[in-house]
Amino acid sequence: MTKKIEVAEAPGLYGPLAVEEKVIQQIWEKSDFMIDHLQTIHGEALKIMNSGKWNLAEEGPDFKEATISIDGRKVTGDVEIHFEEKDWIRHRHHKDPAYAGVILHVLLYPPKGKKRVAFSDKKQKQHTLVLLPYLFKSVEEYAEEDALEKLVGISPQSTIPEHFPKNWEESKDWARIRWIQKCKHAENRLNSASWENACHQWFLEVLGYRRNRTPMARIAQLFPIKAWQEPMNEKDVYDTQKDWKIRGCRPANYPQKRLQQYAQLVRKQPKWTSFLQKMNLRDDSFINTKTPINRLSLQLKKKEDEWAQNILVGVFGGTRLHTLMTDACLPLWSVYHDKNIFETWFYWSAGDMPAIFRKWSQQANLSNRSQPSCNGLAQAILWGSLQQ
Repeated sequence: MTKKIEVAEAPGLYGPLAVEEKVIQQIWEKSDFMIDHLQTIHGEALKIMNSGKWNLAEEGPDFKEATISIDGRKVTGDVEIHFEEKDWIRHRHHKDPAYAGVILHVLLYPPKGKKRVAFSDKKQKQHTLVLLPYLFKSVEEYAEEDALEKLVGISPQSTIPEHFPKNWEESKDWARIRWIQKCKHAENRLNSASWENACHQWFLEVLGYRRNRTPMARIAQLFPIKAWQEPMNEKDVYDTQKDWKIRGCRPANYPQKRLQQYAQLVRKQPKWTSFLQKMNLRDDSFINTKTPINRLSLQLKKKEDEWAQNILVGVFGGTRLHTLMTDACLPLWSVYHDKNIFETWFYWSAGDMPAIFRKWSQQANLSNRSQPSCNGLAQAILWGSLQQ
């Protein structure tokens, strides 16, 4: 019997967001969270020595044969993952002997009230970890990455989806939702890190792509930007992580190569975050005029050249150059300066997006020679795809 797919609602910026429990399981399986200094809800020091084998095929705990350390004591057994503590009772695990070997109950959200759930094995001491405080990013971002991963594999022959922007105005409306989300994420980052380290952390995560974003996020935490401004060996940095995903990765995108490029950037331009902070990314000259808002009136060619040559000093190129700006730097700049640069973000050149997006936009006559594809259009299509 295959396992039932559990879906819960997480709070999103536009109301509840449907999230599969599988997304939370993936976070655990990939150790896609801050794994140092973990504590159970009872204050016990927790170390994850082996997250266990992901049980996708049969009923029973989500992960089997895991090994953890509780206050220095090694424990081996199963791990069960839920959104909330009450799911243990709701799923009747407390009466199921298949869950007698669970040593750790992993929750997304903190327990409510003082009453704790009972394990099916009454002799088994209960250990519970709440993941939310240790996540690198919001639940919304994790869910988005999971959905985007599925979109990448869409056949080039697939037809335009039903939920698709009908015109340029609707594209802007949908893209604006994405922009507000990204600015909210940027605000959260700036609340917990300096401008320099917020840029540094998000930048490295983007360099990891979807497959290696997690180890890149850990590296950004282990080695803040000041560490990169000192002589360091990128191979030693690379070797701190053991879960790199290389298979199927183009040589140009190998994480070790991306780390070398980032080290090269910091050596050539040690204050790249300061130069980014001082960029003039908002152009108000067209406000209250009849000048149409487009790439030309926003002088985006000039801004993109400044980003590529003066700040990134030619180290990065291709679509990744634009993804670094649109996914990380523009939202951070907007929040830091308290200036809305939605138009700049919308009309900026598109970065890494599924190739099918460009085909769909051309078929729907949303992009052509006079109105080229841009980041905002790709973001609108992504937003529509996430609503399917």
